Amino acid sequence: MTSDSGTIKVFAAVLGGLGSPQTGGIANALMQLDGVRVWTPSLRLDQFRADIDLAVRLFPAREVVLIGHSFGGQRVLDSCTNLASFNIRVDYLVLLDPVAYEPLWSRTLAYPHGNAAPKICDIFRAANSFPVLPAAVSGGPDPVVVANATHNSLCHNPSVIASIVNRVAKLMKEGA
Repeated sequence: MTSDSGTIKVFAAVLGGLGSPQTGGIANALMQLDGVRVWTPSLRLDQFRADIDLAVRLFPAREVVLIGHSFGGQRVLDSCTNLASFNIRVDYLVLLDPVAYEPLWSRTLAYPHGNAAPKICDIFRAANSFPVLPAAVSGGPDPVVVANATHNSLCHNPSVIASIVNRVAKLMKEGA
């Protein structure tokens, strides 16, 4: 959705490692906010390197939000650095049980530094991610562990969705 004037206030890329069905609840909740343009690529496992960087440049907005679940977590981390080369800084980064794909199943992902570091970052970790092996995010904020959540249910958790939507709404209010 966009505001009555058609202005995109927030561009949110929502990327699940196995595709948008994983993150559909988050995307749908964000679409209810006036002025938010949500981009959810339809991906298969072999396509999870969607060009978020291009999408952000195609839909200029005051605020940039990147949300990545599973393999999508590494992709949005990488995008912070890529976007910095275009002088675009991510305003809000959300990582949901991020899993590394390069090198495959690495136990650590690097948090971007300097101009590539997001202004705000939330990391959510499922209390029970077995058999998936989420990676630690070296240099990032401490993760919030969500009780009674598994790797695949984390994106559908009402408290996680509410936290993300509230943070985006607050960004929009502060940017007005």
